[in-house]
Amino acid sequence: MEVVGVDVARVRGLYPTLATGTAQLDGAFAALQPESVIRAIIAALRSAPAQPGSRSSRSQNSATRVLRARRAAADLVGGRAEDVVLADSTVSLMLRFTALLSSDWQLGDEIVLSRLDADFAMRPWLRAARGRGVVVRWAEVDLETGELPAWQYEALIGRRTRIVTVSLANAATGMVPDIRAIADLAHQHGALVIVDAGVAPAYVPLDLAELGADLLAVAAPAFGGPTVAALVARPGLLDEIPGSLDNLPGGLDGLPTPQRFEVLPLPIELLDGLTAAVDHLADLDEHATGGRRERLVASVTAAGEYTRHLYPRLDDGLRAISGVTVLGAPHRTLPVAAFTVAGRTPDEVGAFLHRHNISAWTGPSGMSELLRAFGADELGGAVFVGLMPHTAAAEVDQLLDALRALSA
Repeated sequence: MEVVGVDVARVRGLYPTLATGTAQLDGAFAALQPESVIRAIIAALRSAPAQPGSRSSRSQNSATRVLRARRAAADLVGGRAEDVVLADSTVSLMLRFTALLSSDWQLGDEIVLSRLDADFAMRPWLRAARGRGVVVRWAEVDLETGELPAWQYEALIGRRTRIVTVSLANAATGMVPDIRAIADLAHQHGALVIVDAGVAPAYVPLDLAELGADLLAVAAPAFGGPTVAALVARPGLLDEIPGSLDNLPGGLDGLPTPQRFEVLPLPIELLDGLTAAVDHLADLDEHATGGRRERLVASVTAAGEYTRHLYPRLDDGLRAISGVTVLGAPHRTLPVAAFTVAGRTPDEVGAFLHRHNISAWTGPSGMSELLRAFGADELGGAVFVGLMPHTAAAEVDQLLDALRALSA
């Protein structure tokens, strides 16, 4: 299968891991690193990088790496480099900003979380709410469709709401909520909207302004980057955030924005890998032109179209297999799926697929609330699969054939 703008054979050649012959269908849970990312990280390590801030040549080189990574993350989401905060993970970023944004909460204030939220995006806010006597309100998932209805936020958000968190693209169902509608409602009441990009970067172009997000978290491993993450703020927000940084680890008031929000040390040896991963996305469509932002929009759109056309082959095939239950059936979805197999634990399914040269994710998902809502936690979780721009139709068929054999 080929969609204009995406040469799948060419794209597959950019991933050395595909040469092993295993169908790599873990999706964003264990996205493959392209050769360009691997080479960028190796080259950075060979330069013996040091933390930025010194006048030494290695430190100055690292400062350049940080700036390049900020610019790449900004291009990825349509933001500005001066609004990009870097860290080793989205967990670190959420812990950091939860401490900052909860510093002026008062008893009776409210926050709104959703069952689609990943654990890393949810638990820091829950702990902060308990510590300050803040009310937690939950946006629920429609268990029949897996969707997060936007209408429910009219009753959830009010004048005491301080924070609204929402996942742009859940790694289990691929559900894409109407974030702009939620954000507009939250902003009417003066609340901040914090969005986790989830698996979206590999499938749809991100636009911070169009989403209406105040803070947008992006994890590089979701699109083939190293274990690095970025939080991109709307212009001017970082200067408005209340609270002192003096009592927070790594916080130095003398540093300019956005450095003063970062938890040191930075993963310097991996930042070139982040930049290379964004460049890789921008080059998926070899015919895309313009600056990196323009090429990102064109390439990710084309890659998303390819996986969108391939996804019914996976979704319809899974739902047609006796004993296989797919979680949810959202209308607006990205090409990922979570399913269970009757009479089998996820680990048993994963082991069976492994013997058939298929890689699917069966480990910790970090989505305890969603799996609990679906009842999948009682079964030990679910099996997660996802299509990527390098996925071939034959790999989907390989998975379906194996599951049919398992369920026979």
